[in-house]
Order: sequence, then structure tokens, then C-alpha cells
Amino acid sequence: MDYRAVFLTISFSCAIFSQGASAQDAVAELTLKGDRFLESLTKEASVSGRVVAGVLASNARPAQTLSLFSSPVREGEDVCVRVVSRDGLYWSENTFRWPAGTEADRVRVPNHSEYDLSRYAGKDLSVLGYEGDCNEVERGPVLIAFRGESNQLPDSLDILVNSGRSDTFAVVTSPDASARTIACGLIREGRRTGYDTICTVPITDAGTGSLALRIMRRRFDRMMPPTELVVRLPDRAGG
Repeated sequence: MDYRAVFLTISFSCAIFSQGASAQDAVAELTLKGDRFLESLTKEASVSGRVVAGVLASNARPAQTLSLFSSPVREGEDVCVRVVSRDGLYWSENTFRWPAGTEADRVRVPNHSEYDLSRYAGKDLSVLGYEGDCNEVERGPVLIAFRGESNQLPDSLDILVNSGRSDTFAVVTSPDASARTIACGLIREGRRTGYDTICTVPITDAGTGSLALRIMRRRFDRMMPPTELVVRLPDRAGG
């Protein structure tokens, strides 16, 4: 037996397998649009006028890594990513370009931050990633964000809301499910300048495509203007 030939064959096969595994493990990444990453960490928080601070997978956990789940109905190449801490002291807002030709279920947001974001607990840092340039689009369809490295598709998502201490509800509609109303929970501990309420929305039975959400707030028996958003759902058939 030609042991040298057998050894070369095994080595070649291992190299091919290693390359294939590396290709599968590789994670696509957004590219910063522009030459400067905009972020700030201050000692005094300012109250944001935005009702929806973030849309996160409910299984988010403390991590420096931020990602966005792709969707078969995603449109355009620009993605605006806003990050705000619950205490309102940290924020960043930057436009990124979606990687051309990728079929990845999850696309990583490159880490340009000078600060340790992993010190924030899973629900203490909001991420809002929506389609469009931050300077051109006030609010577009939202892609579900995630903190951590897992590729597991979420069973539910958390809408992080700046409710102004009002009673908050989320009205959820999708083409594949009947409309339903979900009561949101007020965060009662710690500093809540960035956002103070969490609406947890199950999405396992929401089908594919997009989910329409209407955030309703009621304070002192008076309804405040609703906030509407469209959330792009990941492709569970491919996940």
C-alpha cells in the first residue's frame, strides 16, 4: 500500500472540509457608510422624543457583538442602526451598507465602539435597525436586532418603548395571523431615561414577511397618538 498517497489524500480531504466549515462559520458583516462612527457616553442623560427605542430578539444577552436578522422581504442596501442604553447615557447612530450577495440569516454590525457595551444587561441596551439612511429616512421597516453570537432564530421579540410612564399596549397584525393586543410591562427598577417599557411579542406563528405593530399609550385616561412600525421577519424555512 502506498501510505504516502493515502496520507496526501486524507490531508487534502481535511483541507477541503476545513475550508467548507470556515465558509459556513463565516458571518457576513455590515460596512460603515461614511468615515466616522458616531457615538457618545455622557454623565447626564437627555430624554429622547422617540417612542420606540429598539426592537430586539428576546433571547438577547450581555455582549459587545450586535447583529441584525435578515429577511426575505428586506429592501435596499442602507441600514440605520441606533443604539441607546436604558439609562440614556450611551447612544450611537450610524448608517451601514448591507453586504452584497449574502444569504446569511444574521449579519453582524461591525464593532467600532470605544466603550464596553457588554457591561449592559441583555435588556439594558436597545438596538433599532431600520432600512434606510439615518440622514434621509426618519423611520423605515425594522430588522430584528440581536446581542451575542447565536444564530438561533428568536421565538419572540422585545419592543423597547419610551412610554412616559403610561399604560402601553402593542396591537400586532400580520397576513398569516389574526390581530391581537399585548399588554406591555413597565420597567420598575433602575434608571429609565432611554426607555421604560418592554412589549414582548411572540413571532413563531407570525409566518414570514412583515409584522405590523401599533404601539398604543394611555395616560390619565387619555389616549396618546399611536406609533406604527413594520418589522421584517426572518426566514424560518431557511433557519
